[in-house]
Amino acid sequence: MIKSYKIFLIIFAFALLLFSKNSFAGCDGFYLAGRIGVMQYDVDDNKGEISNIVSNYIVDKKLFIANGGFGYRYGHFRTEFGYIWRKDNRRGVGDYYRGRLKSYSYMFIVYYDFFPNYWFTPFVDAGAGYTKHKLRLNSAQTDLAYSSDDGNFTWSLGAGISAKLTNRLNFDVGYRYYDLGDLSVRTGKAAINTQEVYTGLRYIL
Repeated sequence: MIKSYKIFLIIFAFALLLFSKNSFAGCDGFYLAGRIGVMQYDVDDNKGEISNIVSNYIVDKKLFIANGGFGYRYGHFRTEFGYIWRKDNRRGVGDYYRGRLKSYSYMFIVYYDFFPNYWFTPFVDAGAGYTKHKLRLNSAQTDLAYSSDDGNFTWSLGAGISAKLTNRLNFDVGYRYYDLGDLSVRTGKAAINTQEVYTGLRYIL
């Protein structure tokens, strides 16, 4: 009885894999993607008092992100052009300043799906693109203001898991690290990056 039960489980598992691969094989072609998530800044900055205040202001905040992409899938690989919008960070900076930081990116990302024709597949991704930072500080006690406008080369690395909902619709959960280049502050520049966790849908057209 035990041996028969094990044989049944093996046959059932094998049949399930075949069913997953053949009946629900993913389609190749162009796709649209939409994702939402949260991110947190990290700043490598010890260039002066004002810079440190800005760093603390940025790092302490977890922010909402939204990501839209247009891509093409072929077998294990996906290529995608995407736009990453990050919610403005607005709050007091110490006792003397109020600040606002806007940051958004345009990215070209390549994905590799390890098992593209199964129900679930892990994936990894790497990307390159351009990020725009806009920082403004206003003194709470005077009319003094400081602003910077930076554009930077950006690269990213990520990983995640994709679940097939239908032959064309996929649900993704992932993590991504971004190196966003430099942010200008009064005493110089500060290196800035983010860690982001997201979830979203992909639909093959």
